[in-house]
Amino acid sequence: MTKAPVTSLVLLLLPLILFGPMGIDIYLPAMPQMAKSLSASAADIQLSLSIFMLAVGLGQLLFGPLVDGWGRRPVALCAVCLFLIGSILASFATQLSLLLFARMVQGLGACGTSVVAFAVVRDRLNTTDSARAYSYLNGALCVAPALAPVLGAWLSINLGWQANFMFLALFAGCALMLVAFRLQETRPASPRRQPLLSIKGYLSVWHHRAFRVYMLTCIAAMGAILTYVTFAPLILMEHLGLNETQFALVFGANALIIMASSFSAPHLVKRLGRHRVVEIGSLALLAGGAAMLIWMGVAPGLWAFMIPVGLCSVGFSLILGSAAASAMAPFGDRAGRAAALLGCLQMTGAAAISYTAIRLPFGPGEACALTILLLALVALLALSRLPREHRLLADSDA
Repeated sequence: MTKAPVTSLVLLLLPLILFGPMGIDIYLPAMPQMAKSLSASAADIQLSLSIFMLAVGLGQLLFGPLVDGWGRRPVALCAVCLFLIGSILASFATQLSLLLFARMVQGLGACGTSVVAFAVVRDRLNTTDSARAYSYLNGALCVAPALAPVLGAWLSINLGWQANFMFLALFAGCALMLVAFRLQETRPASPRRQPLLSIKGYLSVWHHRAFRVYMLTCIAAMGAILTYVTFAPLILMEHLGLNETQFALVFGANALIIMASSFSAPHLVKRLGRHRVVEIGSLALLAGGAAMLIWMGVAPGLWAFMIPVGLCSVGFSLILGSAAASAMAPFGDRAGRAAALLGCLQMTGAAAISYTAIRLPFGPGEACALTILLLALVALLALSRLPREHRLLADSDA
């Protein structure tokens, strides 16, 4: 497939996958204001973030069969409407209970749009172009962590914390119009029919060895980047003394690294093949984790942390697009279930890893480095166990 269809498809699907990061990042600066307004503790407001992420992760197990059974377009329309309703409810919340319920509804909507986007990529593109599309989408996603907190801070200061959710409602309304007028149905004509809540469809995906291997590498990549995000405020602000503005600049600069390397990944895939790019990305994770462990132990400082983080971010970008495309490749007739299972395991696995990492009995720099190092080793070990025929298949499009 030529470059233009890939680019146009990415632009069409980008709003659908932005619901997740926008729903997480935009209201982070407003949390203290929300706690005061709702007479809640900071931990209670943080719970709204956890509920959103849990709904995004676990909801994929429901939306996968729906996408395969009902089709991509109707599920996309319903999911965007869910996010729109949740955003409006959150903006009018006067009690914590309503906010938490609204966030759950938002999370389910963001989950559904994400599953649809991955399934449509699998429907429309071959495996090589799928890897390109996933890399472009992952790179574009970095715009949200870089810009959404700045927008959220401006909205909160000038219009109140409710304006963040009204903006998300407006964003959902625009996306609904785009889906209604531009997104065509791409589901295969005769998909496999299975009960919506049956685990058989997921087991058939899970039993495919290539799926399990590339799924583990996706979890390792996502776990590494989420571990960095979890530790970054503690390391950069509390231990290294950066203020809020300096932290935002450093955080945003690393998001630009992820964006640039994600956009460069498709060119490497074209030259080397998907499997080799995943291996290179895993080695970059390994090098970044090892460098962080050594430098933070010998001479802790901003560059001792952020240079290894940049290397890990390159590894994350190289892994995620190619590994996701390779994991999804065998499942043309079950793309929704495959995307849902991959997304669920990737998100819940990464969340569990970061939760465990912050409770390790080490300093934050050492805990972050050790976690990334172990994740890279797991990814490389999994890749080494992949049968040769699967490796050649993944590299055959180079």
